[in-house]
Amino acid sequence: MASNATEMNNSEFAERLKALELRVSQLESGRIAVPPPATGGDEPELFDQFKELSVGSLLESKVGEYGLSWLGNIVLFFGIIFLVEYIQSQGYQIASSVFGYAAVAGIFVLSGYMKSIYPRIGAAFNLTAYLLLFYVTLSLHFFTTTPLIPDKTTGLILITLIALIQLILSVRKKSTILAGVSLVLLSIVAVVSYAPHFMLSVSVVMAAIAVYCLFRAGWTQLLVFSIFLVYLLNLMYFLNNPLMSHKIQAISVHNFGFVYLFIIAAIYSLVALVKKSETMANKGIVGPVLLNGMGFSFLLALYLITFFKTDYIYLMGSVSAFCLLYSVLLQLKSEWKITAAFYALFGFVTMSVMVHGIYDFPRAYFLLAIQSFLVVSMAIWFRSKFVVVMNTLLFVILLLLYLQTSELIDGVNISFSLVALLTARLLNWKRDRLTIKTNMLRNTYLFIGFFVVLLTLFHLIPDKYITLSWTVAAVIYFALSLALKNVKYRYMALGTMIAAAFYFFIIDLDRIELVFRIIALMFLAFISIGLSIYYSKKIRKKQLTESEE
Repeated sequence: MASNATEMNNSEFAERLKALELRVSQLESGRIAVPPPATGGDEPELFDQFKELSVGSLLESKVGEYGLSWLGNIVLFFGIIFLVEYIQSQGYQIASSVFGYAAVAGIFVLSGYMKSIYPRIGAAFNLTAYLLLFYVTLSLHFFTTTPLIPDKTTGLILITLIALIQLILSVRKKSTILAGVSLVLLSIVAVVSYAPHFMLSVSVVMAAIAVYCLFRAGWTQLLVFSIFLVYLLNLMYFLNNPLMSHKIQAISVHNFGFVYLFIIAAIYSLVALVKKSETMANKGIVGPVLLNGMGFSFLLALYLITFFKTDYIYLMGSVSAFCLLYSVLLQLKSEWKITAAFYALFGFVTMSVMVHGIYDFPRAYFLLAIQSFLVVSMAIWFRSKFVVVMNTLLFVILLLLYLQTSELIDGVNISFSLVALLTARLLNWKRDRLTIKTNMLRNTYLFIGFFVVLLTLFHLIPDKYITLSWTVAAVIYFALSLALKNVKYRYMALGTMIAAAFYFFIIDLDRIELVFRIIALMFLAFISIGLSIYYSKKIRKKQLTESEE
């Protein structure tokens, strides 16, 4: 009995020991929360004290390690700058430069030493050293009354080399922060130069470098930052470089600045050809493409308003041709299909501006309406519902502007009528290619076509034949409904017949001659009775089919 009791106690002890070990392991892994011990009074609980202490300690360590490091480097940077300027003000130009370069060398050495122990602190020192190196080199010629290097070209070459070297090193180190700082330094170089072609050439180089980094390392953030900097730099040039204390005004001579603008936009357009990857799949390049388009459009508009108010046909035509051809290339080669739609849409918009410059309104409406059909055709090839929707909105706006602001021209009326009906037919024919689940777009074009056809015939046909022409249009709609087996054309036929009847009884009975009145009345009656017989047969056939079932 004693031995059995001992075995049971040993077995129970072993089970409890296992349970205790399991609980300890769960506590260590954090799967079981430790309840805070109950305390009395208004003092904070001990558990909350420890929690606040841990969060506070973490925040303190982060601020102490990184925040104070950057603060110290900022103070060090400005302190050395002020000291260099003080030595310069005392007339020791060479001594100030020697001191500046010596300070840069010392900070580089300190950065290399700290990088092996504290990498982030070492990186902060490294950035400070590069900025100081740029400033000391900049002060050799610029922003000083007694420059050590009197030749401006030499001074520009030196600071440009400093910025480019830092940019090359940042790419090798795969540091987007250093690369962004390098682009800022290049922008400063361009601004202080105030040489039009040099300034604009630097902006082209910046764009090319950012696109290169995108293809090599997928740096979309650097790309966006560069787009902002480059177009801002071009804007500063256009506004007479106000950062160099010049009066804010448009430049008096363009110096072919728009050519550089075209080159920049074309370089940034290359991003649409970048391959999709794990990093690019989430971020994408749609944003940079749109940002490039907005920057280019804004600056191009400034150039057109200032220098090419009446002579913009060739500029807009070249932009349109590039965008349309490039959209075809993107459709064939790019993995970002939406970009092809963007370039195609922009190309047709610029084409519209070119057409306006050639023919002016209201004659331009004729070609603009036809262009709308071309847009839809290309959108169907691109499988782009976005372009179809945008083109529909533009077509409606264009038609409303024509009706409100221009005299009605028969050729323009016909073009709007045919384009509306043909576009509706094309959308219905290729609806599977666009995967359009609703008929709203097609119905919009049919609705427009219905009313514009009535308007076109009203202005095109002599008054005594208007009712007759509308009745003929109804017959054509009805024939189309039978040939295409589409009920919507029958609806249009009925609507046209009703419109013809109202027009005949309200207007024609009082003004047209008796013979034409009889012809219109008989023709309207014949068509109406014929349609009535058709619908009667259709309804009877449907009733017989239902009764047989």
